[in-house]
Amino acid sequence: MSDSISDAGFSGELGAMTSMGRAYSDDLRVRILEAAERGEGSCRVLAKRFGVSWEYVRKLRRQQAATGQKARVAQSRYGIRSKVTEPVKAHMLGLVKLQPDLTLAELRERIRLDKGVSMSWGLVHLWVARLGLRLKKSRSTPSNETPKPTVSVAPSSTSASSRSIRKGSSSLTKAASRPR
Repeated sequence: MSDSISDAGFSGELGAMTSMGRAYSDDLRVRILEAAERGEGSCRVLAKRFGVSWEYVRKLRRQQAATGQKARVAQSRYGIRSKVTEPVKAHMLGLVKLQPDLTLAELRERIRLDKGVSMSWGLVHLWVARLGLRLKKSRSTPSNETPKPTVSVAPSSTSASSRSIRKGSSSLTKAASRPR
């Protein structure tokens, strides 16, 4: 029984494969499609004749119907192509150069109107960072606050006042807040 398992390409107790399957040659692909064009049988008949699965023959015929060619369809090894092409990148850089205080929302809208490319917030932010651009405005940034001058002319105490510590600071040495 172990002979039949090793003959089938398996080894070991768990039946692990010893070799990977190989892609069919382009020549076989063309011969199958030419036989199908001549009407020499159904997908199942052609599969049996050429020693491949009927699903493979079906896939070949579907690809030929979609592309109109017998040659293998070129595949991208890197996933889908990005919407952010070189012209879009150049346009983004140009927009920021002309108006450095654009917000992400304004930049996103201008790219959509000018180039017809709809980008998510995250994608715009990603490309702003990749292109080395800096955000000048943000709706979530609080406005700058300048502390009002003190009425007294006396020198301040040695302990830090509550105004000298930035808002939202996480310092452990933060002075206790003053009673109101």
